Amino acid sequence: MSPVQLRGVTLGEGRAKVIVPVTGTTVEELVSQTTTLAGVEFDIIEWRVDFLDVAPSPTAVLEAAARIRAAARERPVLFTFRTHHESGNKPITSEEYRDLNIAVIDSGLVDAIDVEHHFERAVGDAIIAAARNAGVPVVGSLHDFTATPSAEDLVRHLVEMQERGCAVAKAAVMPQNTGDVLQLMEATWTMTSQYPSTPVLTMSMGGLGLITRLSPRVTGSCATFAMVGRPSAPGQIPVEELQPILELIDANLP
Repeated sequence: MSPVQLRGVTLGEGRAKVIVPVTGTTVEELVSQTTTLAGVEFDIIEWRVDFLDVAPSPTAVLEAAARIRAAARERPVLFTFRTHHESGNKPITSEEYRDLNIAVIDSGLVDAIDVEHHFERAVGDAIIAAARNAGVPVVGSLHDFTATPSAEDLVRHLVEMQERGCAVAKAAVMPQNTGDVLQLMEATWTMTSQYPSTPVLTMSMGGLGLITRLSPRVTGSCATFAMVGRPSAPGQIPVEELQPILELIDANLP
């Protein structure tokens, strides 16, 4: 496996890392949220840019990025504009998605960038190429807020992300029953054991899928999401409740 280094955090080695989203709608709210995180125990900030009122204007977003970078101090920042297609907060055209992501990559103000695997292929490839040239890791992502694909389909999509040049392959899906949760866990273990070229990051959303957020290392997921304040997806729990569970599970794994 090729671990992914984000400042002082390594994805794909050791314990599962904890990612906390910030979802402010104004720059001042974002800075306040990020500053509040200074004393909280976690690893990576995910900036959900689709909540920001001035997005997707590259100029306005870059101004916000500079403020967040300063407030985050040495914590890594993952830049994510989640589109309406995958239940994001704001619509965006293909050209806007490309221009915004490439502008942020070129700015050097973020440590990694999320690219939706099922977004327009040529646009995604252009962003991935720009990120590779700039040395910015890409988290390829797939989100299904209505169902869980089969384990075979999940593995196929995650492998495709690896083959496109994504540094991390991510899937977040919605279970309808316990079998769906087990399918997500099976797909994660298959990726970890049979396709280990990159870290994988997976979760089953909602209350039914909570076990996947609590025990990512059991199947090999490199990270999990928790919340401080409001969640960005169904099933996220407060980070202070998550950390003791992660520590307990880690202490009992080989």
